[in-house]
Amino acid sequence: MSGIKHFSGFEVVTAAMEVEKNGHRFYSIMAQRAADTLLQELFTWLAQDEVEHLRRLNALADKYSDGAFSDYEEDFLPYLNRFSDTEIFPNAERLEEILKTDTADVQALEMAIEAEEKFAAYFQQASAIAQTPDGKEAFAWLAGEEERHALILKERRAQLCGGCSGCR
Repeated sequence: MSGIKHFSGFEVVTAAMEVEKNGHRFYSIMAQRAADTLLQELFTWLAQDEVEHLRRLNALADKYSDGAFSDYEEDFLPYLNRFSDTEIFPNAERLEEILKTDTADVQALEMAIEAEEKFAAYFQQASAIAQTPDGKEAFAWLAGEEERHALILKERRAQLCGGCSGCR
């Protein structure tokens, strides 16, 4: 994510929207397929929260649309494709492989924690380089939301695993 410092606010928001869409897909699938009932509820809540983040990002995209793409567009498009492919959340095929294992719930938790932590870092960087106070504030809020998700997921992992060797 080192190239982020060159991207416009619109580009950062566009990349973030792709991750939120992938997060919604991931959490929706896991909400339906997780074996643990409390985990199903948590994933349902996270899927809904990703929709709220997407709504907020849509509003930000309108604010940033004037400077849509920067001079580094040739760097941004492959960067955006990484997000839409699986940079943060697994693609459908990988997720299906995981769901076939005996440790699917734990693996899904681990992936979700890692994704939320990566995205929190992404938003922290976006906040640092945002050109407007509104952008800085919105990205800082989103970073906090992703950090909050990671903490909730870690708490659930501790409850689910109870110190088992399969969890960190």
